[in-house]
Amino acid sequence: MTATPGPLRLLAGDRLPDVRLGLAGGDRVKLHVAFAGATLWLATPTSDEAARELPPPPDGVIALCVAAAGGAPAPAGWRTVVPDPEWRALFEPDVLWQADANLRLQWWRPLPLRAAPSAPAAAPPLSAAQTALIAPVLQIPDVLEAELCSALIRHLQHDCGGGEASAVRVLQHGQQQLQIDPSVKQRRESPPRDPALEARLHERLVRRALPEIARVFHFPVARRDPFKLLAYPADAGYFRAHRDNETRDVAYRRFALSVNLNAGGYDGGEFRFPEFGPHRFSPATGTALVFSCSLLHEVLPVQRGVRYAMTTFLA
Repeated sequence: MTATPGPLRLLAGDRLPDVRLGLAGGDRVKLHVAFAGATLWLATPTSDEAARELPPPPDGVIALCVAAAGGAPAPAGWRTVVPDPEWRALFEPDVLWQADANLRLQWWRPLPLRAAPSAPAAAPPLSAAQTALIAPVLQIPDVLEAELCSALIRHLQHDCGGGEASAVRVLQHGQQQLQIDPSVKQRRESPPRDPALEARLHERLVRRALPEIARVFHFPVARRDPFKLLAYPADAGYFRAHRDNETRDVAYRRFALSVNLNAGGYDGGEFRFPEFGPHRFSPATGTALVFSCSLLHEVLPVQRGVRYAMTTFLA
């Protein structure tokens, strides 16, 4: 589901803020310490009847019934937790949320449920040989909603005229100039021209991407380059292997951030990091791919359709 049930402050794609939870017996634990690392169900029933009707959680799912002090015991398989009232107020009442192992909200269902949600599919583990060749990149799901991704594509196509041919900086007679160079890249690009749309982009980045970058890389982002909307057309869309901070004018860049806007609408167009092996990265729609600007990387040629993306650089 992509809509939100009423005036929620937390939305699908947000990571649950940490909080101390009261458990039966009087113990208190931190959410991020005690319950990260597995799929999480979080229910907010407002009546004893709604609490009793919660479905049994599947194997591998941690189920928390968020209750006010003195509420009815949760059914078998559920743990009743009592958080601070301010934290509980972040959620709509009578809702079941699912969060992933990184405590990132994925979807919601209203209570009582018409049918029990299906068990999430477990991803097969990678072998040691596979993990040894994976580039040190971060993928952050659902940074942008599908609706916002579609709005950005329409904006690029119509309001931005499809974008302009992307140029590279070259040094001529001691001066830097922009020049079209198909030996380096072919794509079309434009900055957003709608201030409201750009403000939504910025809010989503601050809300969902920057805290994760700070946590994973221990890097507080203080500067952002302007957003670019990109189009890589079939047979004419690629970016040869390069680094994003090699010249003096961009040496300040630390991380690149790229969001796929239409996964499945094209073939090819994957990211590849040649220094770390042959693996190709093609994130889902709305997922941000974040990596050091010092990493050699390329966007492989698009073979069908048009790959749309949003990108910026962080420092």
